[in-house]
Amino acid sequence: MSRLHLAPLPVLWLLLASGCVINSDKYPRPRDLTPTWMVDRPRLLAIAAEPAEARPGDLVRFSALLAQPPGAEQDFVTIWLACPPGDDVACATDLGGLSTTSTDPYAFLDLGVIGFEPGLPPVYVVPDDLLDGLTDDEKLEGLQVMIQSTALPAEMLEDPDALDDLDFSVVEAGFKRLVVSEATTPNHNPTIGALAVDDTSVPEGALVHVDPGQSYEIGARLPEDALEAYEFLNSEGVVEQRVEEPYVAWFATGGELLEEVTIFPYLDATWTAPAESGERGAWFAVLRDRRGGMAWKVQEWVVD
Repeated sequence: MSRLHLAPLPVLWLLLASGCVINSDKYPRPRDLTPTWMVDRPRLLAIAAEPAEARPGDLVRFSALLAQPPGAEQDFVTIWLACPPGDDVACATDLGGLSTTSTDPYAFLDLGVIGFEPGLPPVYVVPDDLLDGLTDDEKLEGLQVMIQSTALPAEMLEDPDALDDLDFSVVEAGFKRLVVSEATTPNHNPTIGALAVDDTSVPEGALVHVDPGQSYEIGARLPEDALEAYEFLNSEGVVEQRVEEPYVAWFATGGELLEEVTIFPYLDATWTAPAESGERGAWFAVLRDRRGGMAWKVQEWVVD
């Protein structure tokens, strides 16, 4: 256990010294880009908070969808950070003498780290005074806490020398804005009841068999009570009654996907299977409710 907690310190030094936002300085040329829906490498597709909208004092747990092509999976280590409202530039740049020789295995928790996986699931406790100083109307609207999830290949931590030449092109980083408020109708994460192929729901855990080169309609099916009604305070200070308008972002490891995004009530997308028999892959459906809530499902397929 001690190695598990001590290992991330060199990584945190590199990640935090330049602030909370992680980006690579190596950009491919447009002609080299793959379609945005294609999962041909490890990709961080979504981050969910539970609860989706928190109140001061709440304990919030986080999860992430790190998609990988079947047969080419890698082991990753994921570091989770929480940035205070209004400070998206840096979570904690005052490293205060922290070094890789620190005798305190939990010293990195003072740097805004809320989780380190595997081993320490991401948990954030909202400060009781986070909304202090806001008016009653502002408390209904709330503040946003930026959560960052950064996944690095586990092999990097096996070789300390590799950290000296850290290539951010192999780092997957994503961001989640957690709303903290005293809203009368706080948001909840949506739910995908099932995925469907040509309007037939796929049983949980089943493998979908497809024909080479054949086109299919893949869709997300929502429970009947999936759409939340909520109150919205507009810019004129008037409370409006609204209903969520969710949408699905689609991803796949192969084949051809025609629609990358489908909007309720039409949540089906057209996908054409690869031409080669024996190829295996997966679809990834990420449902978003436009208020910060999300859910996802993964469905594996094989070409007969």
